[in-house]
Amino acid sequence: MSSWNIPTDLVSYQEIADEFVADHPGTSVSVEVTTGQFHQWFITRLAADLAPDIIRITPQQIGRYAANGSLVDISDTVPADYPADWSDPFWAIGQREDGLFGIFQHTDTFITFYDKKIMSQVGVEPPQRLEDAWRWDEFLDIAQEVKKATGHYAFSYGWSGPDTAYRWMPIVYQNGGTFLGEDGRTPSMDSEEAINALEFGRRWYTDGLVSRSNMSKSGGGHVDFDLFNTGQVGMALTNPEAIASFDEARPGEWGVAPMIRNSAEASDLGGNALAVTKSSKHPELAAELVTYLTSRRNIRSFCHDGNWIPSRSSLTAEDIGYADHGEVMQLFIDQGGTIPLSMVKAQSGEFFSSLNAVFADYLDLCLLGELTPQEASQQMMEAMLSVTSR
Repeated sequence: MSSWNIPTDLVSYQEIADEFVADHPGTSVSVEVTTGQFHQWFITRLAADLAPDIIRITPQQIGRYAANGSLVDISDTVPADYPADWSDPFWAIGQREDGLFGIFQHTDTFITFYDKKIMSQVGVEPPQRLEDAWRWDEFLDIAQEVKKATGHYAFSYGWSGPDTAYRWMPIVYQNGGTFLGEDGRTPSMDSEEAINALEFGRRWYTDGLVSRSNMSKSGGGHVDFDLFNTGQVGMALTNPEAIASFDEARPGEWGVAPMIRNSAEASDLGGNALAVTKSSKHPELAAELVTYLTSRRNIRSFCHDGNWIPSRSSLTAEDIGYADHGEVMQLFIDQGGTIPLSMVKAQSGEFFSSLNAVFADYLDLCLLGELTPQEASQQMMEAMLSVTSR
């Protein structure tokens, strides 16, 4: 099986796989590292019929490979009671009309990190419950005060490169908009709700609330972390990876609040699924290992060791027993429940890799003021339709 090069995860996978092997005499499992650009690496391996039996894959990548026959239907191997312990959105990541092509193992999402000193300085008590999350207008008012307090910017956003433009998509859903229609393939970025979301994002930059170094296509790496750690922003809308960085640079100086919202709730869909590839010479055994890796016990241990958020609904932060920041991790778990089913279906659909590239192009042009929200919507729609009509 393959995994991203995350040392703790590689160890966890091998330990769980070794337990599986112990119960299946005559088998062996090796964990290898996915190298280079994922799509290029995977397509090359598939073409040579040398892809791993099991692949760790993001929701945003799974759709194209489920649609083109690169992944194997594992429906017959999965216990009947499994779907009951996943939310509808999380189970939908691997589910298609013609079968089940992956099981979502763990997730991550966005909440709001804040500088305690800055919040005290501007006289704001951040909300703690999802239902009390800052609405857009309130958030922008607070952001203006935070910008004055830092003398630089107000907040940062958790992009980590051009292929993660989709991380901004929850903003559209927070306003009642959608990226694709109910059929999962008709673009819908021309709605009033979507255009107003683009206008909201544009204000981040026209009002100087977010640094132009922090954008979907130009803000590679962890620009959002760096801006927060250096005091250039007082808030960061980002994922659990921030915890280790903020703890190291600013221990005890930060707190957390829910992700912002507007007429609706939504947050980023991060994490990974496990799927069986068509290269597998033992697909039934590989599917059995995927099921084993996603058991409640093994998801619990994997998330504990890697500080991940579980995909299974029945697991809480207390169940997992995180080494630190249990309350913060529970907020992430709770926030994961606001990820909309329609956004999940759009991002895990067969066209999403190409649609995400289109989204990145026109989103940045709008945020930088090169296109009005209306122009960005119109041109984005034309480009999206050229993708989905193929």
